Amino acid sequence: MSDEKQLLDQIETPAEISTKNAVELLQERGRALRSQVPITNLGRRPVIQRDPVKIIDKTESHLIAELVPLRHSKMLATPAAFFRGTAELMAYDLSHEAQSGIRVLADGDAHLQNFGFYASPERNLLFDLNDFDEAAPNSFEFDLKRLVTSTYLLGSQSHFDEKEMDELASNLVRIYRKTTKTAFKKGALDRFFFSTKVSELIDKLPVEENAEILNKIVAKASKRDNESVVRKFTETTDEGNLRFKDNAPSSVHVPTEVEDKLKLGFISYLKTTRSDTALLLSQYHITDIIRHSVGIGSFGTSCYLILLTGMDNTHLVLQIKEALPRRRELGPNALVVTLEKERNSGRRIIAAQQILQKASDPFLGWFSVGKKSFYVRQFRDMKESVKVEQLNWQQFQVYTGTCSFLLALAHAQTPIDAMACGYMNKSFDATIQAWCKNYLHQVEDDYAAFVNKYGR
Repeated sequence: MSDEKQLLDQIETPAEISTKNAVELLQERGRALRSQVPITNLGRRPVIQRDPVKIIDKTESHLIAELVPLRHSKMLATPAAFFRGTAELMAYDLSHEAQSGIRVLADGDAHLQNFGFYASPERNLLFDLNDFDEAAPNSFEFDLKRLVTSTYLLGSQSHFDEKEMDELASNLVRIYRKTTKTAFKKGALDRFFFSTKVSELIDKLPVEENAEILNKIVAKASKRDNESVVRKFTETTDEGNLRFKDNAPSSVHVPTEVEDKLKLGFISYLKTTRSDTALLLSQYHITDIIRHSVGIGSFGTSCYLILLTGMDNTHLVLQIKEALPRRRELGPNALVVTLEKERNSGRRIIAAQQILQKASDPFLGWFSVGKKSFYVRQFRDMKESVKVEQLNWQQFQVYTGTCSFLLALAHAQTPIDAMACGYMNKSFDATIQAWCKNYLHQVEDDYAAFVNKYGR
C-alpha cells in the first residue's frame, strides 16, 4: 500500500456518499451528533497534568543538538513565538479533551503565521496555508482552536483592546462556520477548483487601505523570484564557480558523505515528481548543497538547500526538509521513531499539501536516505509572509478573517466535513472563542516553565 493511499484510507468516506442528497444526510448526522457530543463540551478544559518542558525536550531530542540553543532563543522572544514552536503541547491537550469526532484532513498547525504567499505553477501569486508538517486526519475544531488561539496571542502582542479581540475571535469562528456551510451548498468541483489568487482576494476586500497592504506584499513577493534567491544566498568562488554562502550555525556546508547521500536521494526524488518537472530537472545538475535552517517549529531539523545549474547556465534552488512524524508522535511516551514512520511522514506531508492547498508547488516530491526521510520543494520562489505584528487593527481583522475563510475551504475538501455543517450552530462561535481565551492561561503557564529552565 502506498503512503498516499494510507493517508487517504485514514480519511473517512461517509456511508451516505452514494446516496441521493448525501450532503443533506450528512448534515442531519451532524445535527444528531449534538445530543452525543454537546457543543458546550468543546468549550470545557479538563485539568491535565503534564510537564511541558519534558514534552519539548523529548521533541528536541530528534533535532540537531547544536541548533537547539538558537531555537530556544527564538521561542523565548514572546509567548506567541513559543506557541508557534510548540505544536506538540496543544496537540497533547486537545487529544485529552472532548472532541466532535468529525475527522477531516486537518493542517495540524493552523496558526496565523502558517499562512502565506506563494506562486502557482502558472506563476499566479496565491495566498493559502503553507505548512503541513503536522497534517493528518483530526477533529475539525482542532485547527480552528489553534487558529483562534494564535490570533489572541498575536493580538495581545500588538496591544489590541481585549473586548475587541473577544469580538474578533468570535467572528473568526462565525466566518469559519458560515464558509463551511456555503462551501457545501456548492458542488464538489467548485470546492476543488476554488481560486486563492491574490488578485481576486484583493478585489473582494472592503477597504482600499487593506488592499494597499496586500499590493505592497504582492510587489515584494513578485520580486522574490528564483534568481533573486540565487543572488542572495550564493557567491562566486575564485575558480568562478557558484556556491552557497556559509553563515554558521544556521547555514553550513555539509560533510562529503552527507552530500553524497543527498545526491543519491535526489535521484529517488525525481521518481516522485510530476513527469514535466522530472523532464525539466533532467536539464540541471547539482553544483552545491548546504544545511540551512529557518523558521521556529522546524528549526533544528535536517534541512538543506540544493543548488542546481542548468545546461543554459541558469540556476534553481530547491529546499530539502526532513519529514519527521507529527510532534504528538514524538512525545515522552512515543515509541522509537523508525524509518518507516519517517517514510510515511514524507509522503503524508506532500499528499496533505496537495489536498489542502488550491494549487501546489510543481517541484514537490520526497525521498528517504539512511535513517531519514525528506520532502522537497522550491525555495522561496515568490514566497512571502505577512508580518502580522506590523498590522494595524483594521488590517489585522481582514487578515485573520481571510485565514479563517481559507481554513474552512481547506477542510471542505474532506467529504465528511459536511457533517460539521449540521453540527455547528450559532452557539459554536461563543464556545470556541471562550475555549481559546481560556487556553491562553495554559500557554502562559507553559511559557513561564520554559523561560524558567532556558531563559536564564
